[in-house]
Amino acid sequence: MREKRFLYETFTQNSEDDNSTAKMPDQPFGVHTSWERRPTQQIKTIVGRNIEDLNIDISAPIRISDFFHYASVIYYFVGFWWKQEKHERQDVTILVGDYSVRLQGSNLYCCPVKKDPRDQDINLNYARLKLSKKNAKNFSETIWNYIKGNHDKVESYVLTPQDAIAVCAVLFSEVIRYPDMFFHNILLMQCYKSWNEFCDYHPMVTGGSWKYQNNEEQVPEKVVKRKQENLVFCAKKIMSSEGKRSTLFHVTSPV
Repeated sequence: MREKRFLYETFTQNSEDDNSTAKMPDQPFGVHTSWERRPTQQIKTIVGRNIEDLNIDISAPIRISDFFHYASVIYYFVGFWWKQEKHERQDVTILVGDYSVRLQGSNLYCCPVKKDPRDQDINLNYARLKLSKKNAKNFSETIWNYIKGNHDKVESYVLTPQDAIAVCAVLFSEVIRYPDMFFHNILLMQCYKSWNEFCDYHPMVTGGSWKYQNNEEQVPEKVVKRKQENLVFCAKKIMSSEGKRSTLFHVTSPV
């Protein structure tokens, strides 16, 4: 059984690649953000196959089967779909539990395919999302099971359309906008458990990230700062005895 040690590696302070490390306070090493400069290529490496052979059909609803399928879909979205002209980009339907969520090609917003009459505003933002109590408490576990393809478990946690929207927004919208979040989301799953914690610490919830639409050179400074702060905090927690005792779950994937 392998824990999420692939998420970070330590560097000495003499490392020449200082721009890709988050320094650990009072320690002779930093947290290496190895995906930072070429996240899309790192995702392709995980996929491990030629993208042309993946047969991603976005005309049909997408149901993630396992982690490698999730990586493949993200690679397709980032490398092909999102690079199309806006008027050419078709909306995509993503299945989350018993719900269908539409990922809008024009702006990456998520909305339910069948609107719940209790939801007066389909353009929900993070502050307005009201998740079910069970999913809000165990959001990290929900999205981990989702990218692993454990849909029976996802269905037991995703109980409302807003639950499904939250899953898609974090795992698809924000990753397409800023591919670093593919890896950062997994790190946050290790260190935080609830929806409130994700909203408090996720870099893309700081606001304004949508304006840059996958232009990594113009990612807001506050997003990058929040990401670096998370790297330091999570690495310290994972490496500490406290982190070993409080790990939310273990990774059994051969990754």
